[in-house]
Amino acid sequence: MNLTLTDISKRYGSHTVLEFDEWKIDSGIYWLKGGNGTGKTTLFRIISGQTPFEGTVLLNKIDLKKQANHFRSKISYAEAEPQYPLFITGKELLDFYKEVRKANQNDIDLLTDLFEMTAFLNQKIGGYSSGMLKKLSLICAFVGDVELYILDEPLITIDTASAEKLYHLIIEKSKQGKSFLISSHQEIDAAKLTVDGIFIIENKKVVKC
Repeated sequence: MNLTLTDISKRYGSHTVLEFDEWKIDSGIYWLKGGNGTGKTTLFRIISGQTPFEGTVLLNKIDLKKQANHFRSKISYAEAEPQYPLFITGKELLDFYKEVRKANQNDIDLLTDLFEMTAFLNQKIGGYSSGMLKKLSLICAFVGDVELYILDEPLITIDTASAEKLYHLIIEKSKQGKSFLISSHQEIDAAKLTVDGIFIIENKKVVKC
């Protein structure tokens, strides 16, 4: 896996959030640290094709702007504060992901069992607690086969047991050759997850710690 961002600029009105010449990473697990408002989520939304930007983003030489659908099929993005239609059930949401990503139902069942969400799948999402919603978003992120997982603040609102399961899942996927970009203003437990690089956004640029 190779992800390369060049000549990136992102503004909201007159406010520039990101502006840098180049940032690239190869296969591995990477942690983007820093507090709220530093541009982490904006960077992730650029890479996942969810917000317009100036510049070029390449994943394995696939150009996000020129081959958007192909590019997006290689990435899975879990937002920090997921928002889904409140009137649908968890199962209906997962069925949608299953169809779009051509996933195996058995793999989805294993994920819902892992995060102890199987019993709640027939409930409407509007009745979910913040922790349940977060676990559902993580399950959705791991549905299907992609090259790069982008997890924005995956540790917030989930309990310690679920965090442990998430660490193990990341390690398991990493052994299969998958790569991860994880943002967190909380410390990632180095004893449970070894990262290949740590970055922070300073002065609108992504720099290595």
